Amino acid sequence: MNNLVKTMVNRMSRITDTALTERHMDILEFAHNYYEKNKVGPLFQNLKKTTGASKEEVESLFPHGLTSVYTWIGIPIHTTNDLCKPMATVKVENFREVYLDHNATTYVREEVKKDLLKYFGGTYGFGNPSSSYNLGKKAYDLTRKAREQVSDCIKVHPEEIIFMGCGSEANNTAIKGIAFQHLEKKGHVISTVMEHPSVLKTMKYLEEIGFAVTYLDVEKDGRVTAQSVQENLREDTILVSVMAVNNEIGTINPITEIGKICRDAKVPFMVDAIQGFGKMKLRPKEMGISLMSISGHKIYAPKGVAALFINEDTSIISLIHGGGQEYGIRSGTENVGSVMALGQASKLIHSEMEKEDKRLSGLRSYFLEELRKVEPGIIVNGSMEHRNTNNLSVGFPDIDSGSLLLSLNQIGVYVSAGSACSAGSSEASATIKALGIDTERYGIIRFSFGLQNKKEDLDYLLKYLPQILEQLKAEK
Repeated sequence: MNNLVKTMVNRMSRITDTALTERHMDILEFAHNYYEKNKVGPLFQNLKKTTGASKEEVESLFPHGLTSVYTWIGIPIHTTNDLCKPMATVKVENFREVYLDHNATTYVREEVKKDLLKYFGGTYGFGNPSSSYNLGKKAYDLTRKAREQVSDCIKVHPEEIIFMGCGSEANNTAIKGIAFQHLEKKGHVISTVMEHPSVLKTMKYLEEIGFAVTYLDVEKDGRVTAQSVQENLREDTILVSVMAVNNEIGTINPITEIGKICRDAKVPFMVDAIQGFGKMKLRPKEMGISLMSISGHKIYAPKGVAALFINEDTSIISLIHGGGQEYGIRSGTENVGSVMALGQASKLIHSEMEKEDKRLSGLRSYFLEELRKVEPGIIVNGSMEHRNTNNLSVGFPDIDSGSLLLSLNQIGVYVSAGSACSAGSSEASATIKALGIDTERYGIIRFSFGLQNKKEDLDYLLKYLPQILEQLKAEK
């Protein structure tokens, strides 16, 4: 099941006061897959044959039996009698799609799309960059140009840019690449409680194999302090890993101050800059950063391509062995088209960064002011002073976040109830937990703005938001 369906399931379980078990999920998963394949919902005999669930069991597990199974996962039915509604119902005029989840992913921008079409159409050839003939040289030159474009954005050497398959791979490569140099004696790593799952889960893995990890708490504004890093350094500290910008609440950490501390202590400093690249000035050499990750699909390039900056003075263990591509750090034939797109997207987003930052700052200020008119009781999560201008994380009082997300989805407004990696979960994210927000009282929604968002998009949302909130509150 995708995260939209999981969100609906969690919402339905809550409003019917049904405690979800593995048995519930087994039946729902089968029903969802059956509908995807056959375009009709399974009957009782289908459920029993595959899951062993009898009609009596289904009716004991779900408040309305098979009808609940259908409605919980979005299978159309012909009756609406005695059913719970997971979302508000609003009739809209001049329906439009409004994408406000750019922190989750971005579309491929037109300039990049044109070059991708040329590449896949054969204009640039199809050679392997490792081949020893002209066709291969053309592909090599494309990757070299992209490497230069990315490196120029952060003022580092092209050879310090290693292309990866995604941001999670870049984060894993950096952290494990340092840690695996210390497998014999292990060591101590410092990170924070509000990192992306690709960092937090990597840290948990390191703990499982014997490393010690300190997870720094954050201040009330969602930022970690340089002082807390300083105070937790040990003689056996082998790495500090702190994100530049939080993916959920947009807060910016004091990376330069932390970098100076790490540089003075001669401890490698890893920065997950996936939400910061193209939205803030990043200069790894000046900021004391040893390793830094970026991702294509956050800056209007395709999914499936990323990059890792590795300072020339920093060495890591390779996780992928093979033909020695990417300076031996990440073997495997390069994804030339996407690498080319990442380079172009990096150049474009940095060329317009200052102008776009100012535009989005005005757009966000307008939106927040209007939101407060609609619902004066909203809270803003994280610092407004130290924050990316494209992010606004809001808590709506007495509203279920999943229900609000689904309701906005029905009118064509796409937002996130948390980070995209954990959407669909009924649990509060690590970030929201770290801030101590009462999620029983507030429904958390993340709005993240991008290149094509205009005031008219926000006005469309604001027009229908009062009706949605009124219905959701009445439901309680």
